[in-house]
Amino acid sequence: MQNLAAVYFPRVSLEKINVLRQKYDPGWKIINPHITLVFPVSDVSEEQLLKHIETITQEVKSFPIILSGLMKSFDDYLFLQVKDGNKEIINLRDKLYSGIFAPYVQTDIPFVPHITLGYFRTVDNEFDKELYNKACLEAEDMDINIHDCFDNVAFIKGDGLSPARIIKTFSLE
Repeated sequence: MQNLAAVYFPRVSLEKINVLRQKYDPGWKIINPHITLVFPVSDVSEEQLLKHIETITQEVKSFPIILSGLMKSFDDYLFLQVKDGNKEIINLRDKLYSGIFAPYVQTDIPFVPHITLGYFRTVDNEFDKELYNKACLEAEDMDINIHDCFDNVAFIKGDGLSPARIIKTFSLE
């Protein structure tokens, strides 16, 4: 089944992030480092979603962001946090989750803009604290501090197993 989503792909060098993701993120081959704006949906037409995203992105201006700092998610992922630009990303995400996307907004989990660096559950669904701590130390030693301009929204399609494809990228003014 193909899912559709909206994400932001940073346009800066992400070598440090990819080093970590290759070691700790099982999804590193499926999608490049990104900030998810709209989580995957499968029962809305591609054309409707394209039109909706285009309408919203025409109203949004680009803004600077800084990616820095680490955070453990409630479900045992390691996140690279958005330090500056967080409010603007949340506002954009809220606008995207209007109209035809409104029924899909997740209200039970707080939205935290981030880039995933790793996932730390075992095959038995237990938290792997040792591996998590190792990844945190590696990430801290890299001192990741990325400055970028959040200037696009990518509409993507994928099945969660093979690499996601970009259908269209919408530029922000």
